[in-house]
Amino acid sequence: MSQIPHGRLSDGQLEALMLTANGFTSRQIASRLGSTESGIHQRVNEAAHALGAQTRAHAVAICIARGLISVDDIHVPDDQQAA
Repeated sequence: MSQIPHGRLSDGQLEALMLTANGFTSRQIASRLGSTESGIHQRVNEAAHALGAQTRAHAVAICIARGLISVDDIHVPDDQQAA
């Protein structure tokens, strides 16, 4: 597994986490990014490890807390938005 110094993420790792934050599965992310499902699992796991996260959700939360993912980047489906 490649190491990412000081918790920095590659563009691909950040993109995969952003899609994860938007509710996409690894299979859907792989399709969008032209990768394999196992490649996406590895990419997200390496990103989580670099961030010191315990889970995918924790990795997304860390990215939001560090300003790597903005809440404006997360899209809530119209039928799930609060009135």
